Amino acid sequence: MVIDTDTMSYYLRGVESVKEHFIKHQNELASTTINYAEIIYGLTKRDNKKYLPKVEMIFENIKIYDFDKKSATVFATLKVEMQTKGIIVADMDLMIASIAIANGEKIISNNIKHFSKIEKLDVESWVRNV
Repeated sequence: MVIDTDTMSYYLRGVESVKEHFIKHQNELASTTINYAEIIYGLTKRDNKKYLPKVEMIFENIKIYDFDKKSATVFATLKVEMQTKGIIVADMDLMIASIAIANGEKIISNNIKHFSKIEKLDVESWVRNV
């Protein structure tokens, strides 16, 4: 299960439903280098270093997928298919989705609106009452 940036943020802020799922699925968790970049960018932009040690610990203890050639091929195919249909998804989200699809993973995100536009992607949200 690929943890998206927003889900990681909810975890860092202590959202109970997300924390429960993190514990329940701790041996299945993964993320991507794209998500890592987004999280580090967000913390840097807000000059919020208090979460940095926790982010580093999480990313050291889960599987991290790179945007590799297989993911790039999935990305290119999806982007062409979606453009043909007039569907727009931000490239970073499409890259994250491509990594998940290329590795046979579902994505854990509260960003259902964007990710549900991507065929072949299994999306699940762990956020309740936020």
